[in-house]
Amino acid sequence: MKPDTLLDRRSVIAGFGLAVLLATPRTTRAANVPTGLKSGAIDLSTPAGNVLALAKITATLEPGSHTHGWYSGVLMGVVPGEAVRELVGIIGMSTQRLRPVPEQGGYQLLQKECGFFTDLGSGRILDRWTNPYLKEEVEPFHIANPAVNRWILPVVREERFYDRADGSTPALRPFVLPWQRAGDRLMLEQRSHFWAQNPLDPAIWKRESNGARIQVSDMLSYSASWADVIDPRKNHVNHAGHWVHVRPWQPWMLMGAHPGHCLYSAMTGSATTLTEVPAHIAEVVSARLPEFLVPPQEVQRSEPSMVRFKRERKPAASAIAPPDSAD
Repeated sequence: MKPDTLLDRRSVIAGFGLAVLLATPRTTRAANVPTGLKSGAIDLSTPAGNVLALAKITATLEPGSHTHGWYSGVLMGVVPGEAVRELVGIIGMSTQRLRPVPEQGGYQLLQKECGFFTDLGSGRILDRWTNPYLKEEVEPFHIANPAVNRWILPVVREERFYDRADGSTPALRPFVLPWQRAGDRLMLEQRSHFWAQNPLDPAIWKRESNGARIQVSDMLSYSASWADVIDPRKNHVNHAGHWVHVRPWQPWMLMGAHPGHCLYSAMTGSATTLTEVPAHIAEVVSARLPEFLVPPQEVQRSEPSMVRFKRERKPAASAIAPPDSAD
């Protein structure tokens, strides 16, 4: 198996797959790495140091063990000519483990991820939702990806869940991330932006697809203890952070090519046990998708959420209603 992608988060985030963790690793030149980012086996000016640090932050080096990632926030609607609207809540969780690939100097991350759209007031999982722009009831499509495969390697390539719009293949580059340190806090922000082919053909998915191309951005931040990162006795380092995601309308919203887009904003974090995950998230996953509380045991084929949507849903038959704008 030849890797050509890398875990960014995600994960995360978180991993999160966050609706489709689409982020691209943003590398930096070693000469631009701030001072104070080297101690013992960790040298964040080198690819090897970055691999070790990110592996400890996103998962665990302990054989046979796994970690969780989580997020909790809000999905907003952005339409020209009116204020941003908060539409639904978003919560999610991932479970991951590392598979060492010593011949390549890194790891493969094997992950399951799930996410849910919630009512802003009660926090309950939405089985139906009234689109305030169209005054129409729709059925949310929650996230359930049983196999998400990513890589943490010294040489990386942009993460590609969908083909680039121009058909090009990203170049390989050394894996050195733009870390910052403030006292004991080790921080990282990654930003990725891409323009790709839409898996949902607008000629077929008239109400679900925004068009032939999709424009997606992810902004992810992490904050962890520098002392824990450099401690050789620590196999995992918990982190906290934030995720901002910009994407076209969710297909299940049935907005079609209406002007506007979705904006996500969420807190993120990691956990070594389920008790460290926020209770409302752990309870939902335990009740609805208990199989997602353990990581994949074997390498399986990944399937992005939009591809699963295409497989499980049928194109809506009703006509597009005019959007409702604020005064």
